[in-house]
Amino acid sequence: MIETFWNICLLHDIAARDQLLREAVRVVQTRKSLELQGAAHTSILEPEMLFQWMKQYAGEREFGHFPGDRDLFYRLYQVGKDMNLLDYAVQTIQQDRITGGIVVHTSIVDRFKDMCERNLYRTLLIAEVEKYLRGLAETRLFKKSFTITLLTESYIIAKLLKTYFEAYPNVNIIQGTIYQPLPLQEKFDAILTIPNFGLKMDDVEDASIRDSEGVAVNHLLPLLRDTGRISVTFPPRMMFQSGSIAKWRELTNESYPVQSVHMLPDGLFRPYTSVKTYQVEFGRSPEQVLIGRLQLQKMSLEPEREISIHAEAFAQLENWRIDMLLDEDQDTLRSFHQAPVPKVKLRDVADIFRGKSVLKQDLRAGNIKVLNISNIDDGEVKLDQLETIDEEERKVKRYEILPGDLVMACRGTVNKLAIFPEAEGTVIASANIIVIRFKASMISDFAKIFLESPVGITMIQSFQRGTTVMNLNPSDVGEIELPLLPHDEQINRVNRYNEEKERFKQTIREATDRWVQVKNKLYSELY
Repeated sequence: MIETFWNICLLHDIAARDQLLREAVRVVQTRKSLELQGAAHTSILEPEMLFQWMKQYAGEREFGHFPGDRDLFYRLYQVGKDMNLLDYAVQTIQQDRITGGIVVHTSIVDRFKDMCERNLYRTLLIAEVEKYLRGLAETRLFKKSFTITLLTESYIIAKLLKTYFEAYPNVNIIQGTIYQPLPLQEKFDAILTIPNFGLKMDDVEDASIRDSEGVAVNHLLPLLRDTGRISVTFPPRMMFQSGSIAKWRELTNESYPVQSVHMLPDGLFRPYTSVKTYQVEFGRSPEQVLIGRLQLQKMSLEPEREISIHAEAFAQLENWRIDMLLDEDQDTLRSFHQAPVPKVKLRDVADIFRGKSVLKQDLRAGNIKVLNISNIDDGEVKLDQLETIDEEERKVKRYEILPGDLVMACRGTVNKLAIFPEAEGTVIASANIIVIRFKASMISDFAKIFLESPVGITMIQSFQRGTTVMNLNPSDVGEIELPLLPHDEQINRVNRYNEEKERFKQTIREATDRWVQVKNKLYSELY
């Protein structure tokens, strides 16, 4: 039924998401108006009579001009009059590749439902409900003993939901945006939201944060009852980025303390986003904050690992990087943090920048060499394999790598680090590389040794925004802490490392030569 309805629409250039939704609502509204007026034998109404009825009772005032004639509407009516609008909306939004709106996995709604039932919550608000329609349809949340308010910015989605939920007095539909103050008097036991990721909001009253995630939460928190909870899905940068976001985390945790933080399974929101995601609950003051990592079992989110941390200790954290707190190698991390050695953030001892975006078609014979991930192997830069571009040196000077710079892969599937050696000509970094240029207080080789250690690798991974594919941001890398030893002690450790590495490589070379000789001797004795 749904595909047939789509096909008829598409044949008449009704293809956009909201157009498809609008015409389905128009058809169902027409059927309901006929039933309300007691019109008999609606299925055998003549096309012209049906068309005029639609224009009078479900026409241009609510839905705009119908993009077709009476015969088109008659065909749509016959196919769609008994359609389940909620299922139709779910499938239409999921198939939409132009608007690109996120469709939240059912397990998020199911987990929210369990939280509400566990805490005996009754009044719920689901913000930007179009993102949750799949979960709403599959969990049948509206058939539970909840009073539910569904909020959407879209006029046509609001009309569709009002039409579908007309028979459910426990469901209320409101049109509005969470990126502006919401003029609602009612307060709710529980709120569910996944704000748009990574947008900067220009027209906001509270200028302390302009990030869409923080703005949305600031507008929703006043709607929460004293004993209630709000469950929010965040991307990585809201968990550990410094500056205004760090201040927002601190102030929010003071006013509406964090109840729990959970890492969501990799790929839960594909293909809409591939970044890591976290589910954070805010509410009343807890004694313990539950942190954990969730895994998907069938259609439910179940804890893979969970620990609790005292609320006061959680409040002292500079960020919410629970990846490190959940790391099984906690003893090593704890020993580093508790060690009396001074520590310093990378951004305080180095200049950090990302390389230039170089397209495949830009690669040609030229005077500028380009360092990419493939040119870093076993902790060393392979200068003989660099590709080139033809560009004026002054235009790429800001991306130039100098001898002694620490280069780090910021995309891909493997962490790669290397110290850039002496090289002929100008070499620039590609956009897949972060360049770290240390000041006098830190030796590049010492920083590399630390960052490739188990503690260093864990720290780097905790700042990754991607899931399967790594995605590091220079500003995030700047938050990584390094031990700041005296200069001579750094040199001593670097020398010991290099001596042992050379001894290791020499042993490998000798063993390889001996193995080749033995093989060749054995081969010669075979005949």
